[in-house]
Amino acid sequence: MKKLKIGLLLGLVFLQFSCKKTEYVESNPQLIINVISEYLVPVQGANVTLYNTEDDLYLKVDPIKTLQTDQTGQVFFEDLEEQRYYFYVEKGGLDNTSDVAATKNPIQSGQRFEVVVKIDEPIDY
Repeated sequence: MKKLKIGLLLGLVFLQFSCKKTEYVESNPQLIINVISEYLVPVQGANVTLYNTEDDLYLKVDPIKTLQTDQTGQVFFEDLEEQRYYFYVEKGGLDNTSDVAATKNPIQSGQRFEVVVKIDEPIDY
């Protein structure tokens, strides 16, 4: 009986040290932008430029990054900061000036924010 207890105790100690401890690591915010045409068809090959501020967007200065949409009309920005983002989408003379150009709210850590953007004829200001 004594050998059984010692064996169980050694087994528990061995299990404790053989298990890997995992930690929850909160990921940085992520942003997915889906680009569609006026006919609600995904737009492949559109350039999506991400900006920190509304002024940067309108002046087209200091972009964070520019990505091109894939065959599903999507771009995926990751490792972002917690804030509101602004974006400009363009392809072949079409852009998003007539549609949404910013995340509604600041995106938070551990959050994947998704936006659908329609590109159409540009609006002159």
